[in-house]
Amino acid sequence: MHPHLFPTITLSLMIITITLIHCPTSLCAEDEQYNSCSTPISCGALYLSYPFWGSNRAEYCGHPSFWLNCSNDVPLINISYMDYRVLEINNSSRTLRVARTDYWDTICPPTRVTTSIDFNLFSFTSSRPLRLYYNCVSPLLSGSLTNLNVTKFDCFGTNSAYYKNYLAPNLLDSPGLCGYTVDVPILQSVSLTYTTEATVTAAIDGGFKLEWNANNPQCDECVGAGGLCGYNTTTSAFACHCTSGTFPSGCGAVSTGKHPICCH
Repeated sequence: MHPHLFPTITLSLMIITITLIHCPTSLCAEDEQYNSCSTPISCGALYLSYPFWGSNRAEYCGHPSFWLNCSNDVPLINISYMDYRVLEINNSSRTLRVARTDYWDTICPPTRVTTSIDFNLFSFTSSRPLRLYYNCVSPLLSGSLTNLNVTKFDCFGTNSAYYKNYLAPNLLDSPGLCGYTVDVPILQSVSLTYTTEATVTAAIDGGFKLEWNANNPQCDECVGAGGLCGYNTTTSAFACHCTSGTFPSGCGAVSTGKHPICCH
């Protein structure tokens, strides 16, 4: 090797060494959490991103209350200890259409409880309640059904000779005549002028709409800065995943994670 080449080689090695010290190779790729959260959940015909997480999306990609279980290509979400099928998602309006799994294809579920949601996270939109009456004392009701749009239905295991189940608007004004009264939301646009078991079941299976609130203003700021909305599992707070790291909001505040900035 020619002697005059040594200064050039030495200088090159010094530059490489300094570069590796100040910018490790591991930081020369886009942020791992940003890359991970770029992929939505694919379940059936739906593709779900923030605030949803589960399956291929880690918890830091969503809101902790929006865990999604993809079971046999059916997306399921639990809200206030009640399971729902997710039928439709609209990210621009932040709405989802869901249907109760216990009422799917039936109006006689084993447990009969009124629909409940977490009003800190959700609000009803374009929906109205459908009221079902179970285990009603039929002799007491026999004289009060005149001129009412009433659907009478039987459930397995009920003494149908004495107890009846009904669907009717404002059927009962006096408490104690029925064992259970259950409100199940349906879409506002569904007409039930003439009700049958089939039309009621179809209306319930059509679901109802909820609007979600999962740190919406912070998420808007994050997306506007080029980031992806998510969650910081360490601080239990909203997080904005950016190509340069994870931040409390936006992509320019103090980072709570790595800064994978390439040194090219």
